[in-house]
Amino acid sequence: MRTFTLLLPLVFAFGVQAQPYLIGSRNITFYDALRDRDVPTNLYYPAVTAGNNAEVVGGAFPVLVIGHGFVMSTDAYANLWNHFVPKGYIVALPTTEGGFAPNHGTFGEDIAFLAQALQAANTEAASPFFSHVLPSTALMGHSMGGGASLLGAAGNTSIQAVVDLAPAETNPSAIAAAAEVLVPTLIFAGSNDCVTPIADHAGPIYAALTVPCRAFVNISGGGHCFFAENNFNCAFGEFTCSPSPTITRPQQHDVVNDFAGLWLDHFLKGDQQAFADVLDSMALTSRAVCTNTCSIPTGVDERTSSTWSVHPCRPRIDW
Repeated sequence: MRTFTLLLPLVFAFGVQAQPYLIGSRNITFYDALRDRDVPTNLYYPAVTAGNNAEVVGGAFPVLVIGHGFVMSTDAYANLWNHFVPKGYIVALPTTEGGFAPNHGTFGEDIAFLAQALQAANTEAASPFFSHVLPSTALMGHSMGGGASLLGAAGNTSIQAVVDLAPAETNPSAIAAAAEVLVPTLIFAGSNDCVTPIADHAGPIYAALTVPCRAFVNISGGGHCFFAENNFNCAFGEFTCSPSPTITRPQQHDVVNDFAGLWLDHFLKGDQQAFADVLDSMALTSRAVCTNTCSIPTGVDERTSSTWSVHPCRPRIDW
């Protein structure tokens, strides 16, 4: 059955995927009364029309709260909102702790708070997100933001998943926090990451996880900064070390989109087949070395996942 996987997406792509949503954007400052702290946030969401302050389209959507990297603006993560919003996700990026002396613990608290604030917005009649937020949220982040997301996820029972891109060790320790994460966690790393080498950052973080379902995707030839769009500060840091990436930025984005998309579709949208597909793809991909401790959900036929899914064929194709 696997011999047909490269052709079937051409047949089923238009029938399986819904029409992409347009991308609306808003800048909202949420207030955390417990900490007496403002958390300015850039939001991107499915909208009636594309553009700033557009009305949210009908329906309710899961939330992705994404922490930025060290001295990286949220604009660097356009690749993430441009991919996930059209597929029916609300993306929130806090702009806090963007200076040269960030407080990692505070940033983790900001990320966790935003998850709660957006859930609360679903029941606030004055909010533009009133009745538009599903009770399903993932904490995400890149580099420093990845480490901070783990700080925010530790012991957090109000979220459903974690997805991190080259997460960095932080102070307080993201490695220590990983042991207290209670939800399924997907960690990405680049084999050629010289900014946050796997042995010192993503590797120990993954090893510290104790949640029953966890996965590690080590992208072959991937770098640190290619998880985001081009950013001067990140690129400068990467320029000063080696090895350099041996794949392109779009290729690295594709790996993240393929695996994270299926992971999130399952844990935030309840798509059982997507989970079978992502596990199947991890076993077969030639674009990354993958490890996971997860099991295919009861009642899902793994053989079916090898033939009917649109996305998993992409991780199986060599460059």
